[in-house]
Amino acid sequence: MKTYFIHGFLESPSMWDFCREKFPQGQFLSLPGHGEKITTSCPETMEEIAALLFREMDTTAPYQIIGHSMGGYLIPSLIAAGARPIQIGLFHSKIGADDNEKKIQRQRAIDLVKDNTALYIRTMITHLFSDGFKVKKYHEIDRLIEEANQIDVSNIIACQKAMMNRSCGLSILFQSKIATHYFAGDRDNSVTLAQISEEINQLNSNCTLRIEENIGHMGQWECPEAALEWLHQL
Repeated sequence: MKTYFIHGFLESPSMWDFCREKFPQGQFLSLPGHGEKITTSCPETMEEIAALLFREMDTTAPYQIIGHSMGGYLIPSLIAAGARPIQIGLFHSKIGADDNEKKIQRQRAIDLVKDNTALYIRTMITHLFSDGFKVKKYHEIDRLIEEANQIDVSNIIACQKAMMNRSCGLSILFQSKIATHYFAGDRDNSVTLAQISEEINQLNSNCTLRIEENIGHMGQWECPEAALEWLHQL
């Protein structure tokens, strides 16, 4: 079965390097304004972004979609655009919309990135990792920050607006009855275990959850072996 991988905000398809060898048929999509599409403009809605990605997908054979963070937020819009995956994997991600507190945080982020882009990017990315990883692997974080600094400010703002204003996708997922598999870190402050547990309760069935201890939002670097095992078990 073919697998489509969608990276997250301020990332690129290189985040999936830990699993490329095990998924030779995988297709690693770039968000507009990121990765190989660094020079393109990013729309300000999830629906428009999903429409662009859907054009790159071959839906004539069975496939699954794995999304990290924003990449997972996009999946309901992909389904609305016509995608019909056999199953989906939410890697440190969720289907629900932002609550009011998160929307306020995103608006503050938009204001900050306009004033001091470098500070915003460093603060944002560093916050995604557990404290232990920050100490031991700070050079990896520096590399990610350097990569993210290549993203145009207008695209950073567009992504924040798209995430901030996205609709809740739970009803779409519930109606489609697509099997949904979550991977979570117990120290993830961006997509918390409480939020994921609430979603699973609403979806009722067709869901699994794997929890890794002592990691934040970036399992691809914090626990790549466990993340790869999870992917293989889907």
